[in-house]
Parts: sequence; structure tokens; C-alpha cells
Amino acid sequence: MTAYRQHCPVASATEVLGHTWKLLVVRELLHGNSHVSEIARGVPGMSSALLARRLRQLTEAGVVTRLASTGEGRFALTPAGRDLAPVVEQLGRWGRRWLPPPRSGDLKPNLLLLDICRGIDPATLPREKVSLHVRFAETPPPRWWWLVLSPEGASPTDTDPRLPTAARIDCTVSALAGVWLGHRTWREALADRAIRFEGTREAVRNTIGWLGRNRFTLSVSSSNKSVMPQFD
Repeated sequence: MTAYRQHCPVASATEVLGHTWKLLVVRELLHGNSHVSEIARGVPGMSSALLARRLRQLTEAGVVTRLASTGEGRFALTPAGRDLAPVVEQLGRWGRRWLPPPRSGDLKPNLLLLDICRGIDPATLPREKVSLHVRFAETPPPRWWWLVLSPEGASPTDTDPRLPTAARIDCTVSALAGVWLGHRTWREALADRAIRFEGTREAVRNTIGWLGRNRFTLSVSSSNKSVMPQFD
């Protein structure tokens, strides 16, 4: 661990949290992921050895605690870790406001769809399970994905769930990311056919309403209104 040897609390906090991946591990725990495999799903570029090391370091720092478990390792945030929610939230808002759109090489279908599902309000979803079929044009396999929607929430899968399909979306990853991150509107993407729907008008309207926008986009456009962290 880097030691800055300064009295400043910023320096002290950076010693604990400044290593690569640490804040992303905290982000996953804030989303309620406790099993190691759930955390790993949100940080696919991280090796299992490095994830274990970062969890150990965060535990030693009092940010994370290991939960008693008979199977796979499970972790949770301590009160000190949960107190990082507004820090992570503010970083997201700052990044959305001041950094350029993500590069195409940084866009991954599984992570984009996972993030979209996390932002979907279960209260808006249909009472019976349905799926949205998403077909990406330019990515390596798997190009076909489904979002499984139910009153319990939403989740992505690259295996056909064999549920009624509410609508089908044909697009590129960059087009869907651009709309969801607020760099362009649904109307613009539909007008130039960067995103194409198959389904009834009602299904298309519902789908757009379900997918919505990234919460950081909403906070940037809210005229500096206070936005409380929303980690479910």
C-alpha cells in the first residue's frame, strides 16, 4: 500500500482507496453484491487473485467485512464502507459531466446491459415475466442478449430465457450506450436508425420507459438539484 506520509485526510483516504479496482469493488458491494462471483461479474477485467487481494486489503482497512459462509466467500461493507456511497455517487456524476463519452473499445455488452438492468425501476415492469431481445451488430459473439424483466427486477443473459418477447432491439453497443448515458436522445437514435425496434408502438414506448437513462445523466441534467445515492 502506498504511504504518502501526510497529515491530510485526503492523502490518508487515498492510501486506502487509491489502488486500482478498489473503488469498483466498493461500487459492486454498494449494489448489494456479496458473493465473490457476483462482485467478479461487475469487474470482468480483474483477475480472481487480484480481487481476493483487494478484498483482503479493504477488510484490513475496515471498509469491508467477511461474512460467515459455508460455501463461496461473501463480503459486505462496514459502516465505514457504506459511508463511501456519496463519494462513489459524486465520482459518477463528475465523470458523466466532465469526461468525454466512452471509447468504443471500452464498451462491453455484458457490462452495459448489467448497468442498465441495475437502473430499471422494478415498479414499472410488467406483472408477468417477459424479455427484451437485444441484438448487437458489431460485437464479437455473443451478439444476442436478453433482458429478463419481472416485478422482482431485471437481469441480462446471453441464453434465450424462452419467455414472451415484449420487443426486439437491433443496435450497436455504442448507440445504446450513447442514448442510455445521455449523449444523444432516443428520438435521434431512432431517426437515424442507429437503434431499431420490432414490436408494437405500445411495446416500444414501454421499453424506452423501462430502460430510461443512467442516473448520473439524470443528475447532471437536474440543474444541480440534490440527488441522493441510489444503490439497490
